[in-house]
Amino acid sequence: MRTTAVLSSAVLATALLAGCGSSGDSGKSESSSSGDYCQQLKAAKKDFSSLNGTTPDFAKFDQAIATFHKLAGDAPSAVAGDWETLDGAFTTLQKDLAADGLSLKDLGPITKGQMPPGMTQADLAALGPKLQATFAKLDDPRFTTAGKNIEKHAKSVCHVDLTKG
Repeated sequence: MRTTAVLSSAVLATALLAGCGSSGDSGKSESSSSGDYCQQLKAAKKDFSSLNGTTPDFAKFDQAIATFHKLAGDAPSAVAGDWETLDGAFTTLQKDLAADGLSLKDLGPITKGQMPPGMTQADLAALGPKLQATFAKLDDPRFTTAGKNIEKHAKSVCHVDLTKG
């Protein structure tokens, strides 16, 4: 089972936002609502930074997803659809994992070879194909395009470079 590789893909997608807030600008932009969004985007670094790197803290994935939901709800029209795409992908991920009896917090231990409470190695092996299908949804080109659009908007409107820590 290639769970680690699949989880890495999920983390890389989330890490798209991990470096936000490095420019130090005031966050002012085209409108006050964009300014609020820009401030939220900068503040999101705290939630996403723990998912960046070689040893992501999966226990904080739920908080990162909550931040995705908030940003998606508050995004300006220029990137609202892109945020909907990202948010929808992670919402689907949460639902698919829950349907398999897992949560985002379970992913960290699983990548280290530890079984979630009440689950055996055989149970996890049986879930392998379902988990792969769940994470494969994050490989959708729409997801990558949405992330790039958000990154570009963040840099041009919010003056936040999401590619740097």
